[in-house]
Amino acid sequence: MSKILIIEDENLIRESIAEYLELEGYECIQARSGEEGVQLAKEKLPDLIISDIKMPGINGHEVLQELRSFEKTSHIPFIFLSALVDKKNLREGMLLGADDYITKPFQPDELLAVVKVRLDKYKEVQKKMEVLKDNVSYSLPHELKTPLVAILGYSEILIDKFRDSADTEALEFSQAIYSAGMRLNRLIQQFIIYEKLSFMTDHPDTIEKTPVTEVTGSLQKTMSEKISEKYNRTNDLVLEISDGKVKLPITLYERILEELLDNAFKFSEAGSKVLVKTYTENNYYIISVLDEGRGMTEDQITNIGAYRQFDRDKYEQQGIGLGLVITKKITELYNGSFEIVSTPGEGTRVQVKLLSG
Repeated sequence: MSKILIIEDENLIRESIAEYLELEGYECIQARSGEEGVQLAKEKLPDLIISDIKMPGINGHEVLQELRSFEKTSHIPFIFLSALVDKKNLREGMLLGADDYITKPFQPDELLAVVKVRLDKYKEVQKKMEVLKDNVSYSLPHELKTPLVAILGYSEILIDKFRDSADTEALEFSQAIYSAGMRLNRLIQQFIIYEKLSFMTDHPDTIEKTPVTEVTGSLQKTMSEKISEKYNRTNDLVLEISDGKVKLPITLYERILEELLDNAFKFSEAGSKVLVKTYTENNYYIISVLDEGRGMTEDQITNIGAYRQFDRDKYEQQGIGLGLVITKKITELYNGSFEIVSTPGEGTRVQVKLLSG
């Protein structure tokens, strides 16, 4: 059943529209003002929005502008309902991203026809996007891995060949090729795990059930030191770790620890400390990673998302913004909690709580 939000300050018109649409099998949500409409759109995420233009407070154009700037509502079809049909209003609405107009007064059949057309087009676009996403998600990463195996393999052979030779330039080039290949390999792995976790989120029945898993201090120490070596910062690593138990597969625990540490080293300067603490408390096994990097604002923390990195125009940084998103998804899938506390210019602490035995 398609869900439609109706934003209209005149009760009779709003209720009449809802009645027409509900008789045709649509679920209707009613908002009496632009402010209420924006709030309900963000909370309910309807399949289509019908809004009057002229309303007290936030008008229809401002409602549309606000919703188009919000990621989760930016794609929702938007129909204006208004007696204002002059070219100026029509042009302004279309420039803001309106999909259609219905003029007052209107006939029920006219309203239903426009609604059906817009919903059908929206569903068609969504279907095409899903097909495209599936093709990219499952085919592209594996196609990339095939030549990547050759790149890594041959570059390792070259490194071994030139390691003890006088041709230092050839060795340097070979190591650069290998390093770039490993970076690409990590991005592909992140992409694959993110898509897998997204599928598990949409299909909870596929979540792998697991008994309590032992997490040893020696495993965490080895992993942490390996990541610090990758950044040439072994002296910056501070460990306060202990053995524990978690209710998720060990591979996913290792992924959490790797992403948290990689993020901490990536966004802090050499010479500053990265502290890793793990301990058991109140039926949870807790991982806390604290860095002394540039930190994040509250707005940046709120807007952490896939394929999004902040301040790329100011800093040279690797990655596609998946590390913390992957960590958060794993944690939530297995009924844990994820928290970020950060101060710009001082550092960031990320804490993950996982159900223990």
